[in-house]
Amino acid sequence: MNVQELKPLQLQAYNYIKEKIVSGEYSFNRTYSETSIAQEIGISRTPVRDAVHILYQEGLIDIQPSRGFVLHRITERDVIETYEVRSAIESYCAQKLAQETDTAVRAEAVAALEGSLARQRAIYESGADPAAFSEEDRNFHLQLVGSSRNDAFIEVFTKYMYWIKILASYSLSVAGRMGRTIEEHSRIFEAIKAGDGAGAYNACIAHIKAPLDLNLDSIYKQITK
Repeated sequence: MNVQELKPLQLQAYNYIKEKIVSGEYSFNRTYSETSIAQEIGISRTPVRDAVHILYQEGLIDIQPSRGFVLHRITERDVIETYEVRSAIESYCAQKLAQETDTAVRAEAVAALEGSLARQRAIYESGADPAAFSEEDRNFHLQLVGSSRNDAFIEVFTKYMYWIKILASYSLSVAGRMGRTIEEHSRIFEAIKAGDGAGAYNACIAHIKAPLDLNLDSIYKQITK
């Protein structure tokens, strides 16, 4: 079963739990009961259980038989997998957008990326709020992938969005990383704007790889301790 196959009550439970996870309301140090969640929502336990199994398949939680579930703690494999998925999808999308022949599509995407860059610089210059910057960083990459108009890419990328957000929030808290992120985004944008497919591809690969060591070392230790 996948999200598209969920019935209304199952989808309601899925969206309720996922929002709690993504917003940070659920913590890593607690077990969550399907029965309690069902009571909170006002539905039976069965659709909640079905939603939990989907979230388990997405890698967001780990099921504890007869007890409930806990948030999945990111592993080294998760970090590497996220890096590889991003590299494959985003770099191709950057290259494709740089070489886009539909001028209307290209103009809209370039304008969206330029607007995101401007907002990133504004956040950085007004106090560098990591949470606000992380959200705009997320928007920049969603715009990039969305410009491909490839539903399969968008679906896979969205599946990894939670981990991308978690990893970005940690890397952006490292001194100097926010400023370097803007520089890297700018290189991607300028290559796309110039129609340089290879340059856009390489700039995107370099940007995604830049915080990898941080993720595998200090970040990984912080979120698994």
